[in-house]
Amino acid sequence: MNLHGVDIYLWHDGIPDIPKQVGPFTLTFISSRGTRVYPPPAPDVELSDWPQCRYLSDKQVTDREVDALVEKISASGWRWTKCQKLFKKDGENLFSEPY
Repeated sequence: MNLHGVDIYLWHDGIPDIPKQVGPFTLTFISSRGTRVYPPPAPDVELSDWPQCRYLSDKQVTDREVDALVEKISASGWRWTKCQKLFKKDGENLFSEPY
């Protein structure tokens, strides 16, 4: 298994305006209760106060790079509640995609 990203769950109402690029990571989407709300257009859904923000890298990353991403999010004033590392094996995602 190779580490390629992280889902960061924030405590925030609405769609957060978080950094789109941090180190090797790119913000690929934000979802609310499993429904993709970023990038636009977002469907007309009631948003939760716990958005999932997915950061992925095209290359394998280290735990230290994930830590640096989370530290950047915290230093930017965002309050995160949970992080989930995202792995690939033999080029296949070992994580699901939102609706």
